[in-house]
Amino acid sequence: MSRETIDRRRFIRATGAAATVTALAGCSGGGGGGGGDGGDGGSESTPPGEDVEPADSIQYVGENTPPTKALRSITDRFTEETGIEVEYTLQPLLNYTETVASDLTSEAGNYDAMYVDPYNIGAPYYTDLEPLNAYIEDNDYDYEDHIEIHRIACSEYEGDGTIRGLPYDCPTILLAYRGDVFDEYGDQATSDLGFEAEPNPDMTWSQYMEVAKWINENVPDDVVEYGTGHMAKQHQSLANEFEMIQWSFGGTQLEGFDGKDPILPDDISAGFTDDASIEAAEFYQELVTEVAAPGSTTWNWSGVAEAFAGGNLAMAPEWHEFNGMFADPEASDVADSVRWTLAPTGPAENRNVQSHYGGSSVGINRHISPEKKKAAWMFIEWATSEEVQTELLKQAGGTPTRQSVYDRSEVEEASQMPASESPMPNVVPPILEGWDLDNVGQRPHHPDWLQLEEVIYSEGSAMVSGDQSAEATMQDCADGFSNIL
Repeated sequence: MSRETIDRRRFIRATGAAATVTALAGCSGGGGGGGGDGGDGGSESTPPGEDVEPADSIQYVGENTPPTKALRSITDRFTEETGIEVEYTLQPLLNYTETVASDLTSEAGNYDAMYVDPYNIGAPYYTDLEPLNAYIEDNDYDYEDHIEIHRIACSEYEGDGTIRGLPYDCPTILLAYRGDVFDEYGDQATSDLGFEAEPNPDMTWSQYMEVAKWINENVPDDVVEYGTGHMAKQHQSLANEFEMIQWSFGGTQLEGFDGKDPILPDDISAGFTDDASIEAAEFYQELVTEVAAPGSTTWNWSGVAEAFAGGNLAMAPEWHEFNGMFADPEASDVADSVRWTLAPTGPAENRNVQSHYGGSSVGINRHISPEKKKAAWMFIEWATSEEVQTELLKQAGGTPTRQSVYDRSEVEEASQMPASESPMPNVVPPILEGWDLDNVGQRPHHPDWLQLEEVIYSEGSAMVSGDQSAEATMQDCADGFSNIL
């Protein structure tokens, strides 16, 4: 990895003012009231009082994800209720990251409300986001209704209860598999292998690989081509997938961090060279290079989704929100047979992680006027409400973060239906079980995580391409982390 890549975030900070000129040129509403009461980055704020009239328009910037596209489609309802116009700027992840980072560090205030990816934006720039505790209290906003993992992973960065965003979306890696394959061949596979072959919460990664091998060798290609496929392209997807496996084996990327508490001590150091991480790397290398579909080294999460929807894979770890695609007969050849379970566990004595959390929040730019802050709060309060989350779920545009939505009878009924029959396919996977704190893994809130994670997928790509051993890869990851830290 080049030094220029490693220092990318620092470069953005150093050139924020210049970069914002570009951001302004592409921002359809112009300036957002920069120079507002930005404060000193502390954990307290005073919401605009009753004497402050909300601005009549705001700028929202975010990643072009399905939840936000669905939200945009119904934002006219918010405008009708409040009179506040919302103009959207939606971009791919890295473009969005640069746009928001430039705006926050320059304090230009071109964007008022924003999608807050916890790793690309939240961890490095949380002091530029408005603390929301007083807003929540003053408006009787039911923050505790958001499920605990969402609050921990997406909204809080300082360890003192300061809230910098409202939980908004929550893609999570679980295990998708084809029920028709296991209905027809599962009994024979179980008999031959000596354990339950159909994926289930008690399956280990080693068993998973044995089942994939069995399918490769015993199930005709006209039924399914490969037992499994993986998102092992040199891309963030590889890092996400390997992180989950590494955590499940008990391995560490940072000393003392096992995929659980995202708030890190100040003196954190590189991991990777522990025995569990090396064992996980050896496993992943064998799985991708010797068992999985050959296309795995060219696929990110979208490539795996397309292969699974096309009927080419019997099993695949995947972000659960692809179930809307899998369950759609017009987009999927497996709509009638897709099933989900938790991802496999590590060795039997270490059931640390069986899902990988990837959610985000929505927040308010700290460097805008009181009028803009008031309007932005009204918007993010509405966007994360029970009613709107339910509507986005019905559009297969998002997955609720609020427990109250799951408690609705129509949602509970939809979650028990087969994927192809459910009007709300995003709740068909065992998502609530995946979010249990005993099962879920999450990345740490480290300000350089974007660069640290690039080390993982760059070195991991060399490993699954056959260019270096698993042990050497873990040492190179440790060295790369140490250089950045």
